Amino acid sequence: MMNEPRPKGLILLSQPEQLRIAPEQMVEALPESWRQLHHRDVELDLAEVSREALQTQDWSTAQRTLEERFRREFVPLREKFPGYAVVYFGSAPIPLTVLVGFLLETWQRVVIIPHHHTQRRWAWVEEPGKPPARLIPPALPLERDRTPGEAVIRVSTSHRVDPQMTRAIVPDALLEIDLALEHPSEDAFTRLEEMEAVAGAFRELLNDLGNRFQGIHRIHLFASVQPGMALLLGAQISKTMHPPVQTYQYMRHAQVGPYHVPAVEVNRAPRAQPRPLTPEEQERAARDREKLERDLERMQALAERWKPPTTDDWLEGLFPSARKRLEFCAPWRHLPTLYGTPLLKTRVDVDTRSVEDSFRLAPPLNVWRIDDHWLERLASRLPDEAERASALRMLVLHELAHRGTQTLTRTSSQEIGRFPRVLEEIDFQADVWAMLHEYELTRTETPRQVENAPRFFLSLVHRATECMWAFNEGPPLRDLQVRRLNRYLIWYWMSLLLERLDMRSHGGTLDAVLSVLAQRPSLELAGPSLRTQGERIFFDLDPKRMMTPELAVYHEGKLHRHGPRPGFSIDALLDGVRERDGAKILDSLRGAFEQTVR
Repeated sequence: MMNEPRPKGLILLSQPEQLRIAPEQMVEALPESWRQLHHRDVELDLAEVSREALQTQDWSTAQRTLEERFRREFVPLREKFPGYAVVYFGSAPIPLTVLVGFLLETWQRVVIIPHHHTQRRWAWVEEPGKPPARLIPPALPLERDRTPGEAVIRVSTSHRVDPQMTRAIVPDALLEIDLALEHPSEDAFTRLEEMEAVAGAFRELLNDLGNRFQGIHRIHLFASVQPGMALLLGAQISKTMHPPVQTYQYMRHAQVGPYHVPAVEVNRAPRAQPRPLTPEEQERAARDREKLERDLERMQALAERWKPPTTDDWLEGLFPSARKRLEFCAPWRHLPTLYGTPLLKTRVDVDTRSVEDSFRLAPPLNVWRIDDHWLERLASRLPDEAERASALRMLVLHELAHRGTQTLTRTSSQEIGRFPRVLEEIDFQADVWAMLHEYELTRTETPRQVENAPRFFLSLVHRATECMWAFNEGPPLRDLQVRRLNRYLIWYWMSLLLERLDMRSHGGTLDAVLSVLAQRPSLELAGPSLRTQGERIFFDLDPKRMMTPELAVYHEGKLHRHGPRPGFSIDALLDGVRERDGAKILDSLRGAFEQTVR
């Protein structure tokens, strides 16, 4: 580094996590001829969110926080002092250091000052007699290949990355390439030029993959490198020329599962901005919002009918006949009356048209806010205006159940995904509670619509599942939380049960429908690969990663197991999930249903 040309000035960039360095220590570590240069300090201290990411294995917050801090604190200085060199001092996790390098890009000069592990100081240390850090030339296939797939790159400069460990995580990579020093060690580099040689080879590798293997749509980077080396690797990733790069964090104390866990995805495609709505779509969204405002007044009038001391039993309010309440055992009895929810204190915000999380009850005014683009997605799934209004009423009712005795508020629901089985039961009860109140709202206004109870509730299930999918719109799903898939399976199975009631020669009664609704179907899918993010469990929906697929159903005291066979295709079932196609999911489940419910 002593041979580096003298820059105009310096931006001293530190990224502490394991080691903190004060501004005066950074100046002291500079070459003597640089110490009097004008400099500005930027500290990207993400120690707290880094620890959280390491503990939960969910790096989304750390990535978002780092990107925001970088834009707010570093970018203005870079724009103000374009001729200044960046001098980097880092001890952060490799995924976050790669991300900083990517954000720096390569158009501004970057100088690394490492922390020497043996001498415990920030400096480039010349060690007489130590061989230079020589790179083993990477071996690339000579042929060209446009096959779609993914590549693995292992970079080993501080320790050797074990190929067997990476293959357990990415078993079907089209290419596996090693970029390694002859003798990796934590203090392998003694000059910046040696690090830059590795970074240059990494850049050439990325370019070669882009030119000769154009089907590769993601690169998995397993890097056992020094923080400064990680920064230089990240700086080689081009926003326009290279595919997304998935980084991994090595968890040396992992008791079970892989030692490498997915962390930050660098150069990921930005979230697509929704297209502008047409005036007609905006008007339709406004009408839906205004219709919900009128429907909310109907719900509030219904709630007033059950004002204490009239009844404190929600089932008694809906069904005065004791026989109709028999199927609902003790756990159901704790749900609130409509009056016992915050309903009477809420109103619909008809003016707000953009809502970040699509739909919410916004404190402190307790107003229901719904996003225009989400309403358009719902309209694409439920074109009929009356069905859409019913779906919106049930959505509000579902949320009211959460805010009654279930006490599932925005505060208590933080990290609720850690408890999928509990949330599955909570959601099922809230869904049924909402449907039964929608039944009463419809019966009091248009009683003929509910005369065929199985058919009416079958239509409610269709509206509810389409409303769920409206929150999940986008390209075909690559993965889905297990609890979310279970919720869909429960309600599509419930559709088949109600369909069976409707097809009986003597017709299904309301009592029979209530008997079905009171029992949550018990079914579970196995076969798709599982992955964790934080403490949430996801199904990988890639059919190539499928293990032995099977559906288990516990029905009327008997276990039924269904593997793939003529008439029942789990591949088709998962295709329906990937495509958010409820009709395809129902058709796929029907084969297993007919063998279970005879």
